[in-house]
Amino acid sequence: MMKETGIKNKSGKVTALGGVLLALSLLCLYGASFVPGFEITLYTVSSVFIPIMMIESKGKGGWVLYIACSVMALLLLPNKLAAFPYIFFFGIYGLLKFYIEKIKSPSLQLVLKFIVFTGIVVVAYHFFYKLFFSVITLKDISPVILLLIGELFFLVYDIILTGVINYYYRRFYGRI
Repeated sequence: MMKETGIKNKSGKVTALGGVLLALSLLCLYGASFVPGFEITLYTVSSVFIPIMMIESKGKGGWVLYIACSVMALLLLPNKLAAFPYIFFFGIYGLLKFYIEKIKSPSLQLVLKFIVFTGIVVVAYHFFYKLFFSVITLKDISPVILLLIGELFFLVYDIILTGVINYYYRRFYGRI
């Protein structure tokens, strides 16, 4: 009987944590839709909550959090386009990172992370270019150069996200 209560208690804690992380993610996305010049920072902060949920729920809750946050963002944000960076990159990357980092080879992890990033960027570019940017031309900078610069920023982002996750493990894991 005691063991069953412990399981329910852990499940309740994870559910409550999911609610808090959902609220924090939505708050960041809401801020990103209104605060010019600070959007990328808020999207980056919103991406931290998925790995935390993945850690605490052993993977399953991260998917629920991602889907719930994506749907709620589309329903609640006044600027629906502000949800797209989260839905197509910042939210989904935390999920993929969790599984990629289970691979033992660090070099293979890095290759897979760059493949994921490049794939997301290429798909987003082709999808959104036709919808929004067909009137914009990039005569001075090649899309390949922009992609390489993006990959450099992505590497920095991944290093920072890994640092935040490691900090969470050291400071909070097992205490919630």
